[in-house]
Amino acid sequence: MLYVLQGPDAGQAIELTNASVLLGRHSQQAPLTDYTVSRRHAELTCEGDDWTINHLGSSNGTYVNGERISEPTLLLHGDQIKIGGTLLAFRGQQGVHGFGGPQTAENMVRFSGEGDAIDSSLLSAIQSSEESVIVAAPENAAAVRSWNVMYQLAEAAGVIASEREFLDRITDILLRSLIVDRLFILLRKGVGAELEPVVVRYRSKAGRKHEQIKTSSAIIQQVIDTKAGVLCANANADERFVTDPNTASLESLALRSVICVPLTGHDEVIGVIHIDCPMGRHTYSHDHLRLATAIGRVCGLAIENQRLTEARMRNARLAATGETVAYLSHHIRNLLQGLRSGADIVDMGLNREDSEKIRTGWRIVEHNLDRVFNLTTNMLTFSKDRAPKIELAQINNVIEDAVDLAKRHAEERGVMLLADLDDVPAIPTDVEGIHQVVFNLILNATDACPPDTGRVLVKSRYDSEANVVSIRITDNGPGIDTDDVKGVFEPFHSSKGQGGTGLGLAAAKKIVDELQGEIRVKTAKDKGTRFEVRLSVMRSGATDLDKTHPTAR
Repeated sequence: MLYVLQGPDAGQAIELTNASVLLGRHSQQAPLTDYTVSRRHAELTCEGDDWTINHLGSSNGTYVNGERISEPTLLLHGDQIKIGGTLLAFRGQQGVHGFGGPQTAENMVRFSGEGDAIDSSLLSAIQSSEESVIVAAPENAAAVRSWNVMYQLAEAAGVIASEREFLDRITDILLRSLIVDRLFILLRKGVGAELEPVVVRYRSKAGRKHEQIKTSSAIIQQVIDTKAGVLCANANADERFVTDPNTASLESLALRSVICVPLTGHDEVIGVIHIDCPMGRHTYSHDHLRLATAIGRVCGLAIENQRLTEARMRNARLAATGETVAYLSHHIRNLLQGLRSGADIVDMGLNREDSEKIRTGWRIVEHNLDRVFNLTTNMLTFSKDRAPKIELAQINNVIEDAVDLAKRHAEERGVMLLADLDDVPAIPTDVEGIHQVVFNLILNATDACPPDTGRVLVKSRYDSEANVVSIRITDNGPGIDTDDVKGVFEPFHSSKGQGGTGLGLAAAKKIVDELQGEIRVKTAKDKGTRFEVRLSVMRSGATDLDKTHPTAR
């Protein structure tokens, strides 16, 4: 049986009843009205169950599946014959495939199973390998379109946000680039998982009730097993093929042109793209198959790379979380041990009614309570985004309060803590945030100083030319190693060993950044370290309060 797919006689069915059938304008069995077809263009001959086609010398040539023939060629079920401007499909003897497809959650795609009447014939196949994604140089319009498709695909892969969004964009590209009636994409959600429909699209208008897409699971399985894209003719097997071939239309016979290609990652098939179209409207060629296979290869690699990236990020987050928990747990345990030691001394003093021992134990408890408070404050500051509460404030008052609060810690270490405050203007700032910054920097400087001979100097200065107020905290400690300077503001980076959390400087920098300020560090070996916080008198995006009191003193 021959079906005319394209040309002036489209829709006609030609029954092959004789052992020899002439194709041409003067044929009695298969008369064609296409003037690009010769009077005696080609001839079909039958030997047993096999049909062959022979070109009879027409200058327009005879093509089978896009290849020009020059000698008798055996026809297979689903082969496409092109003579002049007429395209025909050959239907030979072909059994019905039955294959148990994977279970799916979607109900819009159904694979043929035992007893289903779906008939498929493989016309062409292309391996999904590195070589297959190379598209020929743009020598004609079709090749140029293919290059444009690959360019769009590369753009989509470069800005992939989520897997589903990427698949939707790829579907849009396919629908714009190829004549597609129906499309679905199957995907494995994980290693060893079954293929599941994740995208199902129809070209027809939205709102129309669509029927379930039925396809041969044998096609899907072949694509998975061979990792090759295939071009098929696929028809619902029906008695109309043989009972009334002269009146059956191509639409009623549901003969479809099908392309099915794998989504191939680096090693395994992670999914399948399946597109089809009624052969009465359009038939896919080997070039279409090559383009679709290239798309499948690039998409498979993009999806696999995104999954690998997400897995690495997830593992990195888990590793960072584990490291943070371990680090903080160790430090908190040290604080609790300090509290327990102080509490034991207080208990001993109570039992002995020794007030001096009670005071000693209580100082230890108080010191560790301060450390607990500072730790939790820095943890909250560093881990939580906060909007600074801006108000006009005298920065010297904030510095004096931080110095007074840090004096007890300095005295315990035998460190001299001094303040040298210049006459600076009131500035719009976050008082609570700057207090935490100055206090953290003073504690950090005090801990860096040598016991009993240490000295920390806190200065405030106003640069009228730059319109900037600066706060400088300088110590006479050993300085910071050159290799460590770049990491001083990183969380959990501490040179104090068991004595520091590594959060104080990180929290200070975060607060200064939120205030659109700048924090600098200058250090020299055996000559100490100076931290400088620089804040603008007029903040960018200043509030009405800032504009009303620009330089109040």
